[in-house]
Amino acid sequence: MKQTEMNKTNRTKQEFGKPQRKSRHFAYQTHAFLPSFGLTIILTIALTINSFGQIETPKPPKVSTFEQVNINQTPTYITPGQNNFQRNNGTAIYDNDLKRQQARRQMIYDIRREAEMANSKTTISYELPSYGHIPATTHYKTAFDELVDMVDTTYSVQRANFLVENAFYENQGSYESFDNFISQIGQFLIWKMDELNYNQNSNLAKNLILFQFFSDTLKIESKNLEHLPFKYEFDDYMGRNDWANMFVEKLLRTNKGQCHSLPLLYMILAEEIGSKAHLAFSPNHSYIKFQDDNDKWINVELTNGMLTTDAFILQSGYMKAEALQSKIYMQPLTEKQFLSEMMVDLAKGYSIKFGYDEFVEQVIEKAIELYPNNVFAQMVKSDYRTLHFFHVQKQINVPPERIHEYPKANELLDKMYEQYEIVDNLGCEEMPLEDYEKWLNSLKETKQKQENQQLILKLNKSIEFKR
Repeated sequence: MKQTEMNKTNRTKQEFGKPQRKSRHFAYQTHAFLPSFGLTIILTIALTINSFGQIETPKPPKVSTFEQVNINQTPTYITPGQNNFQRNNGTAIYDNDLKRQQARRQMIYDIRREAEMANSKTTISYELPSYGHIPATTHYKTAFDELVDMVDTTYSVQRANFLVENAFYENQGSYESFDNFISQIGQFLIWKMDELNYNQNSNLAKNLILFQFFSDTLKIESKNLEHLPFKYEFDDYMGRNDWANMFVEKLLRTNKGQCHSLPLLYMILAEEIGSKAHLAFSPNHSYIKFQDDNDKWINVELTNGMLTTDAFILQSGYMKAEALQSKIYMQPLTEKQFLSEMMVDLAKGYSIKFGYDEFVEQVIEKAIELYPNNVFAQMVKSDYRTLHFFHVQKQINVPPERIHEYPKANELLDKMYEQYEIVDNLGCEEMPLEDYEKWLNSLKETKQKQENQQLILKLNKSIEFKR
């Protein structure tokens, strides 16, 4: 089972004012790695508010003080334009003083709010916390540097896979021991080909012996050697409880694997005996493609030990037209594209072991540079941008409609939605686990078994033998 990218994070159009992503799937719990940051703003403002003005009791006017007023003449104590009924007495003084105090309070509130806004913007961490201070992360960085060095050279699939897995084990493994073990399996396969009189220059012959090694019991009577077929790992086949369940090392140790480790071991052994084979993807799944001696493509389904056709893969029901157009599925990976996938596995292992930080982004950007349509790399990048935005949004702690007040946060939100759109446009659609299991089990149906047997018989007839 291809471990894909994490629980779906929904942010509706009403919430953030952005169009909701059509489909979004995560390989990991998107909030599991978010540290809890309390936004603490300490602001002390000493407020000095004057007491109410003293109001003198107005003295009643005497009769002699009254002026004779012409009804057509404006009284001298009324300012032109002033309401004639406004009284210049104690009540008016109280009203004016109250208004001044209200204005002062509003001014202080505005100053405080501006200070809070300014202070909060300067204390927000706009980057995800780094795990680079943890000593064990150095193993991942060393592995990544070596993978990058492989880009412009002829690299070893075996070495690349070992680097990814051994980084997770904090470099406790021995490459020499791993290499010796793979060499022993390669020698076993060569001996079996000799016993069957297979032409060792035939790509079909070498891939058929590999297929038998994974799916059947192989014996070499003359050397008293036997290898039992690999079994499917039903327990934690997505590596949710233990990421090491996805590893070739675990497969070799237990003779059990799934659609991640089985195809990788096939690729390693194909390299060991000099056959040409390619990793390929379908929704939630990876498998092997190779060409026979007439350049016809054959699909190897290792989870059930059967040969399949493209029609079987298409009938899963989750192969969208956009996916076929972008060629993210059913295509044999080139060497650079395979190396890109190794970098994705490295980034995912790091995120499982430590969390998401700038190193994950660095690795994924390199993976995408090598293979822009690597849908799994694009999905990890989608998860990274989701976690990045919510890390900042959690610190700001404002309603969605106010995100625009923080330009950097708003930019992260835009980038998150842009990445969602990239994944959608590639045609990625996750297959629910129950549907994935039903699809795999459909290989056991009579029709599929018959097609498998027919393919094997046909290939055996066309196989080249030693002369």
